[in-house]
Amino acid sequence: MTEKHSGGCHCGEVRYSFSAAPKLTFFCHCTDCQKSSGGPFLVEMMISAEDLACEGKLASYSVTGDSGQSVHRCFCPKCGSGLFLEGDADRGQVFLRVGTLDDASWVKPQCHIYTASRQPWVELNDSLPAFERAPPTE
Repeated sequence: MTEKHSGGCHCGEVRYSFSAAPKLTFFCHCTDCQKSSGGPFLVEMMISAEDLACEGKLASYSVTGDSGQSVHRCFCPKCGSGLFLEGDADRGQVFLRVGTLDDASWVKPQCHIYTASRQPWVELNDSLPAFERAPPTE
């Protein structure tokens, strides 16, 4: 992928861009994503941290992830929009919230993860692979 993609927070104080293809794009049904978004799931993409250029001041908070290691959720301190997370278990990777892209029409999720905590009223009516926890690493 050589096309540059960009996005940012709701108020425009934080902007980001990247040109590399995502390594994985997925629906995440974990309770942490549910709580941080206020929705039943998030759509996220994993990209290399070195491929992400970010402008503006970010704030973050950390929680303990499924791995037992810290997950750092990064957001705009002005409007509160969550933008991405970084996990100590996945050093060098950024998990970008697809909803913060300026244009997400090109995004194609590849799977559902953490379906064990999926809300019972969310139906998975697609043919994507679904994993009760994180997908297996290759």
